[in-house]
Amino acid sequence: MLLLSASQLLAQQVADQTFKLDGASEHYYAFAEGDQIQLHVQELTGKKIKSIEFSQYPEGHLLYRAYELDSVLDKTILIPKTGIYLLRFHEAGLSKKICRFTLHRQAASAETARFDTQINWDIHEIPTFRIGKKSIQTGKKTEVVSLGGQATVSSSKFYLKKPMNAYQFTLPPNTRQWAYRIAVGQSVQEARRQDAQKLKQAFQGGAAKIMGVQPETALGAFALGMAIDLSTSKSGEDVDYAVVDWENWQHFSKGENYSAFIQQTGISVDAQRRYAPLEGTYFFALRSDNWVDDITVNIDIEAVVDIPVFETQMFLEPEKP
Repeated sequence: MLLLSASQLLAQQVADQTFKLDGASEHYYAFAEGDQIQLHVQELTGKKIKSIEFSQYPEGHLLYRAYELDSVLDKTILIPKTGIYLLRFHEAGLSKKICRFTLHRQAASAETARFDTQINWDIHEIPTFRIGKKSIQTGKKTEVVSLGGQATVSSSKFYLKKPMNAYQFTLPPNTRQWAYRIAVGQSVQEARRQDAQKLKQAFQGGAAKIMGVQPETALGAFALGMAIDLSTSKSGEDVDYAVVDWENWQHFSKGENYSAFIQQTGISVDAQRRYAPLEGTYFFALRSDNWVDDITVNIDIEAVVDIPVFETQMFLEPEKP
């Protein structure tokens, strides 16, 4: 995790409110020790606000007070300890005022940068509290996960065998999209060589820099969405294939009607990008029309995975008697 110095932590907006002031108006927030609070107040009708107070609650320790504000107030307040703080406006005059205030906080450390400033219970009923922590998702990082292997598809041996097989694969959790290359026999080597050259040219042209992730293979770049024309072919030894679930692989293997996410016939080399399915276990159902010779089918898969990033958030919660 990247640790930031206090000077690198940006001020975060806590509140931006405009309201009618008639008598007193109270606003409660939670702040962490060492926070620097920037308070901005303005009366919008040209009248005066009798007093503005910023204090600890429920102790009542006053951190700042201003009287007879008739212009704009800008004040920086240092928070002495983690707890609840009260911003209170008071007006005893007969005429109503319209006030606007904003609060920004600059955390003292990366540990408290995600401190929850909102009070979510009736503090008048339960004024005591404790500091809690919870894990929250703060973003995600993208990775390319490589899968793949090979399967041998038997020839029919003049109808003595079923010329079928399947390659099973499981997509990683949080897969966003994926791509595959399926190739028969030695054709995979030439396809990989040609695609590696295309990836090198794409890097030289700067096309990969905007992606945020530097793929290691042309298929990985293709999976990420880069405009690379991967090698495909129908020449040489070929295979029929379909991407199916378990139930439809059973139908496929028995020669029955089946449903597939994609199916192709007579393929020597094929490459596809997929946006469905995105989770679970599936099969490349394979079928050969060879009578004598078995074939080896190579399958490369690159899955684009969005991995959630979690951080610890501090917050206040009521401490019931």
